[in-house]
Amino acid sequence: MCGRFTLTEDNREWVAERLGVPVDQLVEDTYRPRWNIAPTDTHWIVRMQHEDREALPAKWGLIQFGSKDAKRAAAQINARAETVGSRPAFRNAWRKSRRCVVPADGFFEWTGDKKDRQPIWFHRPDGELIFFAGLYES
Repeated sequence: MCGRFTLTEDNREWVAERLGVPVDQLVEDTYRPRWNIAPTDTHWIVRMQHEDREALPAKWGLIQFGSKDAKRAAAQINARAETVGSRPAFRNAWRKSRRCVVPADGFFEWTGDKKDRQPIWFHRPDGELIFFAGLYES
C-alpha cells in the first residue's frame, strides 16, 4: 500500500452507497473529506460481520495482538502477498481471516530526489472509489 492516500468525497450518502453499508455507519460527526491520510491516522475500513458489510473507523498501521504499545504501527502498513502468512506482524490476522477493504479515491506516490520530491496523485478519472486490501486486529 502507498504511504499516503485520500478520500475527498464530502457526500457520505454517496460513499455509503458505494460501500454497501447503511449511511448511519459513517457517523456524521466523524466522517469528513480527507486529502492526506497518513499512517496511524484513523480512517474507515469495511469488513464482513456475519453476512453483512460493516464500516467502522480504524487506525492505519497494524499493531500485533498482545503488543504493549503502538510505537511500531506506522512501520506496519504494507503486507506483501509472498510473506503475509509468515511475517509475525501480519501472520495472525491473515490466518484468522481478519480481512477488510480500505476505501479511498486516490493515493500518492513521490517522484524525484529526496531533497526535491514531488507527490503524484493517482486516482480514477471517473471519481469512483478504489479499495485497498487490508488486515485488521482488535
